Formats: sequence, C-alpha cells, structure tokens
Amino acid sequence: MVLRDVVKDNPGEEVFLLGNEAIARGFIEGRLRFGAAYPGTPSSEITDTLARACAELRGRYDFFFEYSVNEKVAFEAAAGASMAGKRAVAIMKHVGVNVAADALFSFAYIGAKGGFVLVSADDPSAHSSQNEQDNRWYGKSAYVPVIEPSTIQEAHELSRESFEISEMLGLPVIFRTVTRLSHASGIIKLGEIPDEPFTKVSFEKDPSEFVLIPAHARTGKIKLLEKMEKAREFANKSDYNRIMEGDSDVGILTGGLGYVYALEALKYLDLDAWVMKVTTMNPLPDEKISDFISQIDRLVVVEELDPYLELHVKAIAKDVNPDLEIHGKFTGDFPMEYEYTVDVVEKGIASSLGMAPKVDFEEIRNRANEAKKILPPRPPILCPGCPHTASFYAIKQATGDSALYPSDIGCYTLGVNPPLSTVDITLCMGGGVGTANGLSYVVKDDIVVTVGDSTFFHACIPSLIDAVYNNNKFVLVVLDNRTTAMTGHQPHPGTGERACGEIGKFIPIEDVARSIGVDFVEVVNPYNLRKMTEVMERALAHDRVAVVVARRACAILWNRERKQKGIKIKPFTVTEDCTRCLRCVTSFTCPALVLVGDQVTIDETLCAGCGVCFQVCPYGAIVSKDVAEKEVS
Repeated sequence: MVLRDVVKDNPGEEVFLLGNEAIARGFIEGRLRFGAAYPGTPSSEITDTLARACAELRGRYDFFFEYSVNEKVAFEAAAGASMAGKRAVAIMKHVGVNVAADALFSFAYIGAKGGFVLVSADDPSAHSSQNEQDNRWYGKSAYVPVIEPSTIQEAHELSRESFEISEMLGLPVIFRTVTRLSHASGIIKLGEIPDEPFTKVSFEKDPSEFVLIPAHARTGKIKLLEKMEKAREFANKSDYNRIMEGDSDVGILTGGLGYVYALEALKYLDLDAWVMKVTTMNPLPDEKISDFISQIDRLVVVEELDPYLELHVKAIAKDVNPDLEIHGKFTGDFPMEYEYTVDVVEKGIASSLGMAPKVDFEEIRNRANEAKKILPPRPPILCPGCPHTASFYAIKQATGDSALYPSDIGCYTLGVNPPLSTVDITLCMGGGVGTANGLSYVVKDDIVVTVGDSTFFHACIPSLIDAVYNNNKFVLVVLDNRTTAMTGHQPHPGTGERACGEIGKFIPIEDVARSIGVDFVEVVNPYNLRKMTEVMERALAHDRVAVVVARRACAILWNRERKQKGIKIKPFTVTEDCTRCLRCVTSFTCPALVLVGDQVTIDETLCAGCGVCFQVCPYGAIVSKDVAEKEVS
C-alpha cells in the first residue's frame, strides 16, 4: 500500500492506486466521519487503508474507524453515526452482508440522516469465499439504492459522491464492487481532502423516526417507497447511466466490469452496437432503458453472476418493445457461474448474434495449459511454521483420526487437505460451533471443532453459550494466532489493538469461555506437540463442551518480529540418521519439508525454525542446523 498517495493533499494530481485504495480515498474526499468493518477479502484493503489513513491524517482531517467484531456490529455502529448526522460507512465482503442484513432491512425504514454507505465487495468465482453471491438483490429486497462502478476512476468518484446521494435520498446506499475491480490498479485524479474540524453533536431525538415499533414501521414503509420513487427519478437523470449510440440494430445492456469487457469484445468483433451502461443497479433507470431498447431489434445483456439486468429488461420490454430479441444467460449464450473475462464476453456476444469469435481464445488457453504442465503445482497451503499445522497434527494424534471435524472460515480451513485432513464441515462464519451443537445429538463420533481467534469473537460466542446451556459434548479448539490472519493481519478484541494504531482492551478468549460456564478451559502452545496432544486427550474425555485455546502467533508475524529485532532465524536440517520413513511428509506437512526422490530435505529459506518437525520425527533425524554443524565440527 502506498499510503502517501492515498493521503496526499494535492487536488488534480494523478496517482496510481489499487481499486480498494481508490475507494478509500473517495470516502475521505467525501468527508467520511466514521467507518466500521469486519475484514474480509476482497474488501480488506479498503479497511486497512482507512485504518492507516485515520492515524496519518489525525490533526489535519479527523475521522474515526474501527474494526468491529462482526459485520452486523459494524453496520449498526455506522448506522448510529448516520442517525446522529455524521457521514458513515460500513465495509464488508458479500457474505458479510448476510450477517448485517437484519440491521440493513430495518435501517432502510429509518433512513440515513448523515450519508450512509454499505460497501459490499462481491467475489465472482469465489476466489476467497465459500460461495458466489450477487448482492444487487439486497438492494431490491431491502428497498435501498445500489450503485456499481465499472472502472477504478469511477469507483473513486462514486465512493466520494455516494454520501451525497445517500443524503439527497435520505437512504442508505449499497456500494457494490467485485474482486477484479477491488484488486486491479489504475490511475485516479485526486480531489480535495476536507479541512474541517470534527465536532461531536447532540442527538436530535425523534422516536417516531428512530424507534421501529409496528406503528412506526408501517408509516416508515410508506416513506421508504416514496424515497425509492425519488431514487428512481435520480437514476433516470444520472449521467452515470448512459447510452452510447451505434450503427446497427444490436444493443448491449451491461454494467460493472461487464461494461469494460463488452467494449473490448465489440472492438474484437468489429461491431458498432448500441451500448447502455447501468451504474444504479437499484432502482434501475427504467425510462432510459425503455428509450434504449426502443432503438434496437436485438439486445445482448452482459453481466456477471445472476441474470439481474436480464430479468428486469424482459419485464420492461414487454410493454416497450415486445418483439425485442433478448439474449443472455437464459438463452445459454452467457454462463451463470464465475467471473467474466473478455473472451467469455466476446464468445457470448458472438453466440447471441450468430457470429464467429474473431479471436481464438481457446487456442490461447490451450497453449497456456500446455505451459502449465511444466510448472510445479501451487495449491493453497499453510505457511511454513504455521501453528495451525501443529494443532491439526496434535488433534489427529489425540483422536486417532476417528473424530468428526467441523471447522470454520479462515486460513485453517486448509486443514481439509491431506495429510492433515482435519476439516470435514465448513458452512459459514461461526458455523463450526453451530453445526457441532446439532451434531452432538445425532452422531456417535467424537467431535472436534476448530475456529480462529477472530472468528471466535465474530460468531461463535452465542453458539458456545447454546452448547453450555444444553450440556452438549464436543471439543472446541480455538486456533489463536493473535490476529485476523487470512485477510491481512487486522486486530480484534483478542489482540488488544485497535484500528488507527490505538490500544484497546485485551479480552482473553479463555476468560470469555469461563465466563459463560465452560468447565474445561486450557491454553496451550501448539508448538509443544506433547503438551497439545495431552491436553486434547483430556478435553476429549470431558463429559461436556471443552475449550482448548491453541495460542501461538502467526508465523508471518513471528518472522517479521524477529527480523525487526535483528534476531536470526535458525533453520532445521535433516541428518544422515533419516530412515526415510517419511512420517514428516505423510502425517505432517510443511512447505519447508521437500521430498527429493525418497529423501526429505528442509529448504532453509522457508524454514521458520519452529522445531515442530523435530518433534514429529520418530528417529531424531531432524535437528537445528546449529546443532548439526557443532556435531560435524
């Protein structure tokens, strides 16, 4: 992250930023006063940028930002600031909106006083998620506007202007981005960083507006519908929804990244089609769409994931142009799944119009696949020295691999891969403990649940209370690596750190577990395999829910800390005592352990020096390199 460019106060200067950084900069230029988030890829860089910028800009332009324990809490915190008249943003990935949905649907009835933006970072192709989900539907269902940029410069502009749109309509606004836009880079033109002091205000009470009892909710629904009609009028006037005339009877209806792909595909096809770009996904600019489709005979709808635009344009066309030939997902010309690329869009447009693609992307793909065959496979793996690997190994030593292993969302989900094979179920954040509650009634197997420390605070506590209350029996292993590792090492209540570099209250996981009535609670360093295995054996023998906190800092943070302190990392090595039993690679696993033929070696450039493999080897053939060198000398 180039923070100096994000916080640079030089309006008009062009800088090169990540899409998420451009979005964060737009919020700052839009006079953001409070932001809250639970980190989740592909949204994380927005939150990380704001967390660092709020500290860097302190005294020049003050705003507040927090990492909340989950997305619902983040949404509610931002909604509170908006109710008080301050501009606020809640940031999360697409599945996080599911967690915040209860508050979203009700807050729409209350409406935004200070501009309120909900960032939904969707993940087509599920690059780092448990599902594909199209959150344009949330706007339709909750009666809130949805805006979606197509380029990085537009993402910067729209994030800035989204507060004004929210205040003009009196509604929360969903700002939808997707992985490829969030993680692309491009040039933006900087606007002004506000020069306004932050002042606290007195809350203006109005129970008829803020207290959603049924009588108020009924009148609130009428107001909400009136606001959405105003939003529809805005959508039809907005220059972000624009029509580009063509010299044919063909039209392309698109939005988001589909717009960029479509323009490039049309160049390849040498097709001068009409193009309509939709930015306000809810409400749609129905009048502009009507005008657009009245000019053409054939329409191709280009959009990732669900046929959202396609369904709506079909409904509009039946009254405006009933003979319009509409192609998209329903006609089989475009896929329903995964993110799009230029070749997918060119192929889809060509298929819709009975043309042949001009570029042989299939040949290009085949050549790329041939090249891939000579490259080593690179599946996602846990890092060298990751304490989770040690925890999983000890769990299997204690259970004999006969247990059922529900788990959760995080780095540790990679425990599903052999030889660890200690993840049998992963549903959603907090779902490990939640499913274990039901499983404990109906299965005879021992149940060992693994969750991360950040996930524990996010969604596991209510389910753990349920387990204690109902006398359920399973072992919960909290893999406490002292950070929210998978999304970029953000803090959480179990770290004692806050966003903006501030110090918060440290909340020990073991104290939370004991406070809700868990009888068996122990903390253990997973690098000590003997101790970890012994604790697990006793936890399995406990007649009710047991909690084991496997606490050891993320190896990346440990390596970073040692390097900052000038401490040399001491790698391990394999000696001539190796019998080639291969237990270190068939029962355990570490990227630093490399099998060359039938000989195991250790890549010293990767080794974190944790010494866990030393404990795994039954023949003492793995030792610290320092020890090996002394023995030789």
